[in-house]
Amino acid sequence: MMQTERVSTGIHGLDKIIEGGFPQGRSILVTGEPGTGKTICSLQFLVAGLARGEKGIYVAADEEPSDVLEQGASLGWDMEKYIATKELAILNASTHISALSAPGREKQIDVLRAVNDLAVHVTRLEAKRLVLDPAGPFVLMRDTATRIQDQTRLLIKLLRKNLPTTNLLTSYAVPRTGEMTLHGVEEYLTAGVVVLELAWKNGHLARSLLIEKMRCTDVKPAQHEFDIVKGQGIVLRPNPESES
Repeated sequence: MMQTERVSTGIHGLDKIIEGGFPQGRSILVTGEPGTGKTICSLQFLVAGLARGEKGIYVAADEEPSDVLEQGASLGWDMEKYIATKELAILNASTHISALSAPGREKQIDVLRAVNDLAVHVTRLEAKRLVLDPAGPFVLMRDTATRIQDQTRLLIKLLRKNLPTTNLLTSYAVPRTGEMTLHGVEEYLTAGVVVLELAWKNGHLARSLLIEKMRCTDVKPAQHEFDIVKGQGIVLRPNPESES
């Protein structure tokens, strides 16, 4: 019987819930509103791999690489040492995405070229894990819904076909505004969808994680509250209902 190979998420308590980790070699979407922990989740995924000798690449679209390193340091993760030993690369998306613009037209992203550029870095580093945070710049975000879907579908298919990595893609969740975000067609194309939320509960804000989908995995629908702990990152709180 064929068995799905797993890659540890790095999140304390999550691997057990999803039968050992993310499906190896596939793309996982992590979505949520600002402040819910998407970047922390991404860094944690890479740090877990580095601890296992699995090299990683982080592609930052909204922040400079120095900002990413600073956030990692604030959580107690010294990522600079991995860059020095060439186990980790942090890339600035703006310099690795081919964007062609013309007067009166939206920028058009050459997804194939962008993925091929990433493949060069992955091969050179021998990376096993890849993060696109966020993945939006790799597709047309202000075009027809059909065009966005086509670009997103192509991105996810090319990542699986051209790269040997397990990929974590982040996207913004904008509640009911009509704004196009990556959170849409890719829910059906990625191997998994993790939703991070921040909501009022008993008079205080609480963070929670929901596994909306995970292929080849028996997952019970449940909202898992979590804390962000220095030195550990995201740590799920015990869920009595899931353990019963």
